[in-house]
Amino acid sequence: MPVHLLRSGNPKAVKFLVVSQEPAFSWRAKGPGPAEERMIGLCRTAKEGSPVFKEAREVDPVVRLIQIFGTFDPTDGPVYWTHALKCIPRNGDRDVNKEWRKCAKACQVHLMNEIWALGGESLNVMAVGKYALEMCLNAFDDQDIDQELSISEFMQASSLPLSFKLRSKDGAVKNITLFVYTNPSSEVCKVKKVGGKMTVEELQELETKKVRDILAKKSL
Repeated sequence: MPVHLLRSGNPKAVKFLVVSQEPAFSWRAKGPGPAEERMIGLCRTAKEGSPVFKEAREVDPVVRLIQIFGTFDPTDGPVYWTHALKCIPRNGDRDVNKEWRKCAKACQVHLMNEIWALGGESLNVMAVGKYALEMCLNAFDDQDIDQELSISEFMQASSLPLSFKLRSKDGAVKNITLFVYTNPSSEVCKVKKVGGKMTVEELQELETKKVRDILAKKSL
């Protein structure tokens, strides 16, 4: 199983659900110590410039989340962190690509259970990376799982953040605001050459400001 960060705090207090490919899978095999404990420790202490910040860079996307939220506790407070890949045995990305289409629906059942258990009538969801975005678009908007999805192109073509309204079988409603994040790649260079469009970094700066504004309002 991928690394899973258990939640000890009140699930209704969650304002942001972060969905990434999977946190710290490589630590499961390497050690030392339980990967979950090391991950939680980094999220709580890895301020920019601190000795552990360098270690945080080894575990995508810890640094990105700290840059957005500051240090945070994934087991408590307004930020919950989970992963799209919940049930795929893997040794590398090649195994994930081979199994993703077959397993995505099974993984999605667990993700939707988390979404309905978290927050109130509204929940902010942050998709970090290709698998997370595909999972969320399929769950929220019934879009096909598309292995050719370019997140950079998607960000340029969409008005972000995205809004969705989920309805459960018992009639409950959950309003979802979806923020999209990706790691800069070779695609970004192509985006920069298109006149009049923002780079992925510029788009994400705007998204981050919106996230911080939401957190600031919730804390008042």
